[in-house]
Amino acid sequence: MPEVMIRESVWREFVAVAQKKRQAPEALAQRVLRDYVQRVSDEELLARSSRAARRAPFTIRDSEDVVREFRRRNRG
Repeated sequence: MPEVMIRESVWREFVAVAQKKRQAPEALAQRVLRDYVQRVSDEELLARSSRAARRAPFTIRDSEDVVREFRRRNRG
């Protein structure tokens, strides 16, 4: 496992938070880092989706109408 240098004051504050949550500081740090990585990934996906939506030839309203019509046809 890589070692990371964290300022003592920050670590003490983090340990205090971990204790309030009744978690080991190391376990909480792993969860926080994992959550951060997931959030960055989600933000990148949202940004790509937004760019794609701006390039789309249809407006949101038109897209919704297309989806509704598709669902109506496939209900049988």
